[in-house]
Amino acid sequence: MQNLSKSIFIGVVITLSLLVSIYAVQQLTVSFSWEMVGVLLASAPLSAVVGYFFIVGRVRTSSNLWIMLVLSSLGSSLAIYNYAQNTGLLSLALTSTIGHWIYVFWYSRFKQRDHSQLTKGANLPNFPLTTLDGTLINSADFSGRKTLMIFYRGNWCPLCTTQIKEIAASYQQLAKGGVRIALISPQSQNHSTKLASKFDVPFDFYVDTNNAAAKALNIFAENGLPTGLQVLGYDSDTVMPTVIITDETNKILFADLTDNYRVRPEPATFEAILHG
Repeated sequence: MQNLSKSIFIGVVITLSLLVSIYAVQQLTVSFSWEMVGVLLASAPLSAVVGYFFIVGRVRTSSNLWIMLVLSSLGSSLAIYNYAQNTGLLSLALTSTIGHWIYVFWYSRFKQRDHSQLTKGANLPNFPLTTLDGTLINSADFSGRKTLMIFYRGNWCPLCTTQIKEIAASYQQLAKGGVRIALISPQSQNHSTKLASKFDVPFDFYVDTNNAAAKALNIFAENGLPTGLQVLGYDSDTVMPTVIITDETNKILFADLTDNYRVRPEPATFEAILHG
């Protein structure tokens, strides 16, 4: 139920942030007012951050995004200070700021789960995967080589795709000694094939059909897809961004089980574990 609420929330809050920002800019071009400046400042930071994810590309952010929160709160304060009997404008500013705080301290964070099976030294649990050509394999097939597994949510997630670009840029260092780099997502073969075509490095892409692997590892995110993206062919259920490194015997060397989808480890961390 919480994931479904988050799915609906993120679609609403980003849309609201963008529409209010556009409205404020339009009004300011007609007639300047400090109250409207406050509305713009209260609403724009979130849409700017999300836009930055998509346009510029960013793998990780600070956990609390204090600059964004301070700017939005300053905007609402400015709207309150210059309140001119326009209850609607004040409501837009305050709603936008509240949405920013909820995004940071509720939406961005994952509920902690029991990941004792993914502790260092444990054997990698068995789970099925499907290659892009439709071949069914098992996680046991990863034995014989060190493996860096990146569980990503899908092409729709800008932080996930940017993380993969970052891994691609570090491929030569990470893959030394025959390390396998496996990119795993519950999205369709078609979506994964499109993503694979963008890289000239020999990644191994896998489809986690019905989130079987995510469920086996307890990183399944039911209703984790933002509401509305289903129209692009993505399933409502997804996976929590996770990194697992195993040795040649499929024993776990490292597992990053982030509790915040915007906070992710650096490739240098993986390289130190793989080759340290």
